[in-house]
This record gives sequence, structure tokens and C-alpha cells, in this order.
Amino acid sequence: MEKGPTLQRTSSGIPVIVEELPRSRTAALSVNYRVGSRDESPEMCGAAHFLEHIMFKGTRLRNAKQFSEMVEGAGGEMNAYTTKESTSFHVFSLDETFEVMKGLMADMMTSPLIDEEHVELERGVVLQEISMLEDDPEDYCRVLLDRSIWEGNPMANIETGRPECVSELKARDLRHFFEQHYRPPNMCVVACGNVSARDVLEWAEGNFDGLPRAPMSDGREPPVPRACTKVFPRKGDQAYVEVGFPGLPGSHPDRKALTVACIIMGGGTSSRLYQTVREDRGLVYHISMYPQSYTDCGIVDTFFSASIGNLVPVMRTVSEEISRFKDQGPTAEEVQRAKRWIKGMLVRKLEGTDSRLYWQGEHYMIYGELADSERVLAEFERVNAEDVIRVSNEIFMRKNMCVAMLAPEKEGELAARRMQSLDF
Repeated sequence: MEKGPTLQRTSSGIPVIVEELPRSRTAALSVNYRVGSRDESPEMCGAAHFLEHIMFKGTRLRNAKQFSEMVEGAGGEMNAYTTKESTSFHVFSLDETFEVMKGLMADMMTSPLIDEEHVELERGVVLQEISMLEDDPEDYCRVLLDRSIWEGNPMANIETGRPECVSELKARDLRHFFEQHYRPPNMCVVACGNVSARDVLEWAEGNFDGLPRAPMSDGREPPVPRACTKVFPRKGDQAYVEVGFPGLPGSHPDRKALTVACIIMGGGTSSRLYQTVREDRGLVYHISMYPQSYTDCGIVDTFFSASIGNLVPVMRTVSEEISRFKDQGPTAEEVQRAKRWIKGMLVRKLEGTDSRLYWQGEHYMIYGELADSERVLAEFERVNAEDVIRVSNEIFMRKNMCVAMLAPEKEGELAARRMQSLDF
């Protein structure tokens, strides 16, 4: 019988979240660290992501090939990702081989081999990843929005790092970064599947409680969002545009209402922006709006691509739809449809041990609490049209808007000047 997620702590205070699913034949485990690109100095931009790569190159006990053989021999998978605020390492396996995967995870987290040879071998891979991101205009445009709206704060750092910085990082730099951040109390352990909460707690205590403690610091400076319109030159006749508004941090009581507002406005093909800009006027192929929350800030992001000639008409239509939404609010049916959409996404997220693991880890690192699906759905269910109107009027303010545009320089600058007259 499923018990729902539980939160315990090791004797040294490391949070251990476990969701026991005894009917599952799989198991999943993650070790999460409260360190990401916003924790990097200008000279260390890309260190967290670079370290994520290096951690898979071997330990004092096993080389990378031995790791791969043991993971695959256990019918498992091992991976990681880095965000602005956290880094997560995770393993998935059959329940019968979970002990093997736990041993490999402990080895990787406690004794990584961060030496100059591996750093040099992996540097080219990381630089290629950065280059691939810059070659993808949709993904890169979001990077440019972050750079613009959070300018002057580490929140503007790109998760993959800057190539000029990654090219200079040495093994000693990465070892120091590891020692400063990848230790208690910055850790959180999450497990899901056919696992024992007691066993996972004992494993975490036995492997991590004795580690040297990282400096206890909450030195993140809350960012101050900037309102601006910036054009980043590119060739061609297509423009890629991110329209950003300062959003809400994860702990804000209006976060659920803002999510509902964004879904109604641009969350799918039935959304207002999609129907008006795409279906009614044929100005774009796709347009979307979604909120992103961090521990102390947030952003609402509207993305579209359009031909140069359609840039201003699209922005005019977006501003008109925002004005209408702020004035009139959503219909009762729109609110209910958004809630059902959210419920559908959440239910699908809970179908597998891997997606449950991701959700629990990400939720805790941002919000500092268990991701309880029943509680989350109940909070969304309490959102009404009045809540949506109120939060929309607080968030969607023309004076706070930041636009990042990948476009031909001359045409983009002209469109940017014409956008200045738009109001809502």
C-alpha cells in the first residue's frame, strides 16, 4: 500500500524524502545540491555544470568505463542536470539491483576524481554543448531574456556557462567549488519506488553525515528585475522574441493563481494568445506563456517567433489580449479548464518513479517542502476568477516588461522602437 512521501532527516540534518511504492518493480534515487549557476562568481560561470560532467568521469575506486558497465549491468541508468539554483544526480534501476546503484551513487558523491586530465578531456564536450545552445534560437532566446531582466545579478548567469569562462577553469577551481557547495547542509536525498524509507535514511547517514560540512551561507542576493527591450542580432528574416514580466517566488501565496492565469493566456492550443495570434490572425506558428518560480523571485515568459514584418502586429495583439484579460478576467469555464489541465499534467507526472523523483527533488529545492499531490491540487482548486484578475493586474504591468529579441539588427531595432508605444 502506498504511504505517500515522507520527510526525515539524518542526524546531521540532511533531508531525506522517500516515496515507497511497494507494487513498483523499479527504484529511483537522487542526490540534490543547493547550488546552481546563480551561485557562481563571474570567474566561475559554468562551474556547476562543468562539475556535473566531471562527476561521471570516475572516482578514486572506479573509472568511467567501470561505472558504465556496473550501471548497465544492473539494468539501470544514471544522469544529472544543473539549473539556476540546484544540481541533481539521479539513478534509476530495477528494485532488485537498487543496492548496486546506491553504492555507485555514494562513491560518485563522496570521492569524485576531479583531476586535470579529466577536466581537459571534458572541456571540449561542455564547450560544444554551449555552442549547440547558442545555435538553437528558441532556447537561446530564453537565455537572453534572463541576461536582460536579471542584468547585474548572478540570476543572469547561463546554466551551461560562458565559453570564455569554461575555457579557463582548472581542476583546482572545480575541486574548490565542490568542497564549498557539494556537502551538508546543501544536500537533499530523494528516493522513490520499491524502496524502504528506513534503508534510504541509513544509507544517507552512513555515507554523507561524516563528510566535511560546507560553509553555511545563504549569500544569494535577491535580483532586481529590469524593464528593457534589447535586440540581439541574427541573420535571416525570422525573429525570436521572449517577453518577460517579474513573476513570483515559489513560496508566494498567489503562485497558484498566477499559474492558472498563464495557462489561460498561453498554456496550450486553446489559450487566448494561441487562438488570437495563431488561429484568428495567422501571425505566428506558435506562442506560449508560462511562469517560472525560484526561491526568492520568478519570471513570466511569453515566447513566439515571427517574420520581421509581423513583429509589431504580434506584440500589439499580445498587449491587447493582456489588457482585455486584466480588465475583464477569465470566464468560469476558462478557470475550470485550466485546473483540469493542471490536474492532468500532475497525474501524468505521478505515473512513473522517475517523474515522481524529479518532482519531489525539484519541489523541495525550490519550496522547501514535500510535494504532496493532494495538497497541491486542493490549493489549485481554491483559485477563483477574482484571484486570477488580481494577480494578473499585479504581474502584467507594461512598466515592468522586458523584451529580448533575436532578430536582424536594423529591422529589430525599428520594431523595438515601435513597440515602445504599446501600452496595457
